[in-house]
Amino acid sequence: MSAGRAYLSLVLIVVIWASYPTLGKVALRDLPPFLLATIRCSLASIFLVTLLVRSTATPLHGLGWSAFGTFLFLGVAGYWLSTQFSYLGYYFTTAANAVILQAATPVLVAVGARFYLGERLTRLQQLGVAVSVFGVLVVITNGRLALLRFEELRAGDFITLGALTGWAAYTVYGKRAMRDYSPELATTAAYVLGTLLMFPTAAATAAYFPAPRLASPVAWTIIVYQAVVGALAHLWWYRAVNVVGPSISAIFLNLQPIVGVVLAWLILGETIGPWQIAGGMFVIAGVVLTGSGPRPRT
Repeated sequence: MSAGRAYLSLVLIVVIWASYPTLGKVALRDLPPFLLATIRCSLASIFLVTLLVRSTATPLHGLGWSAFGTFLFLGVAGYWLSTQFSYLGYYFTTAANAVILQAATPVLVAVGARFYLGERLTRLQQLGVAVSVFGVLVVITNGRLALLRFEELRAGDFITLGALTGWAAYTVYGKRAMRDYSPELATTAAYVLGTLLMFPTAAATAAYFPAPRLASPVAWTIIVYQAVVGALAHLWWYRAVNVVGPSISAIFLNLQPIVGVVLAWLILGETIGPWQIAGGMFVIAGVVLTGSGPRPRT
């Protein structure tokens, strides 16, 4: 993949991912979050395994017990934690809040790349991390950083941040894993292992949510869209990360809050307040600062 195609893929990927909170909340009207994640990732796993088996270009020689630990970590971080708990976060917060918080992902990736891959952060990039964190706090507290009471905080905001930490770990660790395994093999194996771990989680939490409406055509349409298109987006993401690196790839996630907030307004009728706008601007400004400067050295 050329750098130009990688950048184009990243734009498309981000637009797809920006739709997840809004469409996820629509599907959550009929299905509980853990069941929704399990069904979606099961369909995606079947789809990816089919593509992998039918492919003549993807090497399978790396598939074995020696790779199990790598793929298990990717499965736990990227799918069991990130995908599964993202839906739980959507369940307990607004789609607008979720997509604004997701904009902080590049900062989490940059910090993870600093400690795991040895990528250096300049003073300006360190300032960007601080500005983005401040923006996240503004969104979570609605601007009342000092006066907010604990019971006014949204649990979904913190769950969403936890899920984003899983995605950052998946992205950073995946960069090193791509030295030994193809994006197709790593993504498929991680999807399968992460999905298998979701089944006991969905069973254990079923009693805490309303009974699912499994006959909902709207929910199934969203599941199929997010499973198939989402699986392809993960493949495209790893290919792009392999070309331009995790920190540069993550900068494109700046588009998410813009697209996501518009979709939340159009589909769910959510309104965005001044503190969400202000917090989102701080987050994006911090991301821009974090992505500035020379290419990180590894």
